Amino acid sequence: MVPGRAGGAATAHRRGPAGGRGVRRQPRPLTARQEAVLAVIRVWLTEHGPTVREIGARVGLSSTSSVAHQLTQLEKRGLVSRTGRDWSTCVLREEQPVRPSGLRSR
Repeated sequence: MVPGRAGGAATAHRRGPAGGRGVRRQPRPLTARQEAVLAVIRVWLTEHGPTVREIGARVGLSSTSSVAHQLTQLEKRGLVSRTGRDWSTCVLREEQPVRPSGLRSR
């Protein structure tokens, strides 16, 4: 028998406080590519609004699927949103302030 592998206590200990539940982590900083996509959106929106292909061309992505993935990640972070189903309806949202880490009451 290998110590620390048979029981559930070792597993719970590795997960941290509350078994890994209830602890919110700070969002990761934007990647360089996500920053570049946001910059392109800002410029193009002031001009006429970008297409997915145009965003890809400006940040060096040839796959529209890759651009859509980056846009989806930005949408999940609340930095862009769509008013319709297509990315042609993409609008920038104001950047959300990052919440300070620490304990909060419910």
